[in-house]
Amino acid sequence: MNPFQKKQPKESKENEGNYEEEQDGKSSVNQFFSKITSFGKSNKENLGEFRQTPLMDLIERKYDIVLKADIPDVTKNNVTLEIQDRLLTIRAECLIDIEEGTYIRRERFYRKYEGSVNIPVQIDEEKATAKLSNGVLTVFLPKKIDTIEVED
Repeated sequence: MNPFQKKQPKESKENEGNYEEEQDGKSSVNQFFSKITSFGKSNKENLGEFRQTPLMDLIERKYDIVLKADIPDVTKNNVTLEIQDRLLTIRAECLIDIEEGTYIRRERFYRKYEGSVNIPVQIDEEKATAKLSNGVLTVFLPKKIDTIEVED
C-alpha cells in the first residue's frame, strides 16, 4: 500500500518570496513561523493547541532512504504523508480526551505536527511503505533504480 497522497502542483504567484506582502493580516514571514510553532485556543472549551515540527532523521542506505519522525501519541489514522518534487511532508495530529470538571492544571495539549524534508535522490513512490510504532513514524523510500538491459 502506497502511504503517499499526490499533492497538486501549486500555481505560481507573483511576488512569491516577497516577505513584506500582507496576506490575511499577517506577513508571510509571520505565517511561516506560526506554522513551525504556535500556541492558541482551538475552541470555546479553551482546549490548548500546540503546533510543532516533528524531530526527524533522514538516513540514506544502499537501496533506500529511511525517514524517522517522532510523533508521540498519534495514531496511524491521524497521519498524512505527501510527496511532490522530492519534498516529503508529514502531517499528524494528536487528539486528547476532555475530562469532565474544571482543570486546575493543564499541560497536555491538542498537538499538530507538520514537517517537510527534501529527499536527495529519486525514489519509487509506488513501493514506499510506512509504519508507526511507539510514537516513531518510519518511512521507507526505495531508491528508483534505472536498469539497462544488455543485448547479446
